[in-house]
Amino acid sequence: MNAQELCPICGEGHVTDQVQMTETQYKGHKRNLPLHFKLCDSCTSDFAGAQESKQNRRELMAFHKSVDGLLTGVEITDLRKRYKLTQAQAARLFGGGPVAFSKYENDDVAQSESMDTLLRLVRRSAVAFAELVKEKCMEAEFVTEKQIASSGPKLVRVPINRFNGDRTPEIYNPREFRQFARGEVQCKP
Repeated sequence: MNAQELCPICGEGHVTDQVQMTETQYKGHKRNLPLHFKLCDSCTSDFAGAQESKQNRRELMAFHKSVDGLLTGVEITDLRKRYKLTQAQAARLFGGGPVAFSKYENDDVAQSESMDTLLRLVRRSAVAFAELVKEKCMEAEFVTEKQIASSGPKLVRVPINRFNGDRTPEIYNPREFRQFARGEVQCKP
């Protein structure tokens, strides 16, 4: 709603967005959370529409996750971006359903303790991430590259894990690499 919208309660006044800090308690922990709502300048009614209710729920869920010792939505987003995963790839890799990571990251729902443990393990260890990718047969989506400096100023990237369509690793051919580094051979798709 914008500032010019009429109050749905009295139909005469205009409503404005309001935020008020409210003390919330969960499992013995207290925190001041922002409470979003609308206020009418005529009848002084206050109410929360769909958008405000969604914001309030997300703030509350983030608080609950932090008290329960779970990763917050921001931390899950950072983890996903660290490994350059889309939300769909993260859902396939870690499980949880096709839109699970959107819900976790937006603090719409809390992830299970087992999901949280898996995410923390992968956050702590790139090796664990690589093993999970291998376990889920998603190597082709995550080609890891290593940079090797050539004799000149040019930098050449060499895939460490590269698989053919039949999941067998390609054989390293040093002659082909030298031709590629000199620009005689075009890069393979």
